[in-house]
Amino acid sequence: MTSNSANFDEEARLAVLDSFGILDTPLERSFDDVVRLVSQLLDAPIAAVNLIARGRQWFKSEIGLGTREMPLENSICRHALLLEQMIVTDTQDDPRFSCNPLVTAEGGLRFYAGAVLRTRDGVPLGTLCVLDRKPRPEGLTEQQQFMLTTMAHQVMSQIELRQALAEQESLNEALRCADQRKDEFLAMLAHELRNPLAPIVSAATMLSNFELQPSMVQRAADIIARQAGHMTSLIDDLLDVSRVTRGKVELEFVELDLKAVLADAIEQVRPLIEKHGHRLVLEAMPASALVVGDRKRLVQVMTNLLSNAAKYTLEGGRIEVRMSTRGAMLDLAIRDDGIGMSPELIASAFDLFSQGTRGLDRSQGGLGIGLALVRSLLKLHGGEVSASSDGPGCGSTFRVTLPLSLRASVAAPVAVPDAPQRNPAALRIGVVDDNEDAAVTLALLLETLGHTVSVAHSAREALASLPLFEPDVCLLDIGLPEMNGFELARALRARAETGHAILIAVTGYAQEKDRAEARAAGFHDLFAKPVDLEVLGAALVQIERRPR
Repeated sequence: MTSNSANFDEEARLAVLDSFGILDTPLERSFDDVVRLVSQLLDAPIAAVNLIARGRQWFKSEIGLGTREMPLENSICRHALLLEQMIVTDTQDDPRFSCNPLVTAEGGLRFYAGAVLRTRDGVPLGTLCVLDRKPRPEGLTEQQQFMLTTMAHQVMSQIELRQALAEQESLNEALRCADQRKDEFLAMLAHELRNPLAPIVSAATMLSNFELQPSMVQRAADIIARQAGHMTSLIDDLLDVSRVTRGKVELEFVELDLKAVLADAIEQVRPLIEKHGHRLVLEAMPASALVVGDRKRLVQVMTNLLSNAAKYTLEGGRIEVRMSTRGAMLDLAIRDDGIGMSPELIASAFDLFSQGTRGLDRSQGGLGIGLALVRSLLKLHGGEVSASSDGPGCGSTFRVTLPLSLRASVAAPVAVPDAPQRNPAALRIGVVDDNEDAAVTLALLLETLGHTVSVAHSAREALASLPLFEPDVCLLDIGLPEMNGFELARALRARAETGHAILIAVTGYAQEKDRAEARAAGFHDLFAKPVDLEVLGAALVQIERRPR
């Protein structure tokens, strides 16, 4: 009998046993073969792989017992857990088994030898044992003991291999689900981008093929602007969730009233709520709801949650918002009586590209990234979000928790009135973009602002024409063929005629690394496509104010 003095916590041991997922599983040949071989090698009529579970001894494989489990109080093997190997030559001579019915019954068990099944971390799970109804005064030879211990190690390896294969299968299933979500997302992305493209193409066709009244021209222009804004919003959402989940977003923390944040969000979502005829009810607002956070991002969180409730609630539904304090925490609950959520959907609701039923209000769009963004933003604020539902058709509740402000006062940013805007004086602006339509439309817009514009569609053309044009500002696409925008910027910097120009990158590549590379190449600023004309106009005003 070899002793191992290591102590273990029983609850922790049972948790480790449960983690292997082997209890109450069907018979498996790999374990049956070991038990049969041990029985033959040790000439024992009874052999078993047993695991000591809560209140019972369960057999993964056995010969000669005729059962898969027995009460723990009748177990002989449980006494072996603190040992490496336990051998009892005659159980009737051992006081531990004097009241055990398996021993005291006529024809009971008289001989026992067991080797512990121990994990790599030293946690005992059970034993590989042999038993006989006759005593064996000689016990086991040294060779037989070695054989039993070696086969126990083999059984433990088989248990660990079984767990590893199950975990691998679980990972494979997770990858399959992720791949399916990716395919569904790409299909949704194509759908969402095609939706605004259709009215844009139709409006453009009207403008180019028909002589329209000014009111119709304005209506077509409004359609194009509105749908282009929708496409920009979709792309911004994708970039936003990428930045936030990678921790690349910058937050401006100030003390603010979450009730004011909620009011801003409601104002943004109100058209959607009214469109569906929903009733919005605000309940039990606390007198003080001060938190420390980024106002813009918290409004984004509330807007996403309210929009979600509005989209997935049938016409004429009810949306309730309740805010309360709990110790040092602020709780916000948004409850709707909409289509509800299944347990499976709740489990994945905050994963990227996860969405509910597509049939409801598909026209509202969305890429399944809103709730993932909510969770990431709240985490950056030290908060949490959870979802609950009694099931499909029973509505949903989203609960947000944020820490209350512990500061008596925080210096709030002072609002500085915008300086009166004036139209910039004429600048000489070079536009370089291999997308001819994009270059021409941007040039036309700049010309309507009073600027003189020179357009080039390649880096080679730009290097030939811009030195003669001597621009004050150059708007350069980054993804140019042959020579990219960074290389073109360096080449323009090296020319006397263009070295003084303000360089602005205009590109679909607008990640942080792109901005850093743009600055390193000599760009003064970087604008993502499509360019926000108000922002560009303000930048041109600032450029005009600079001394030349």
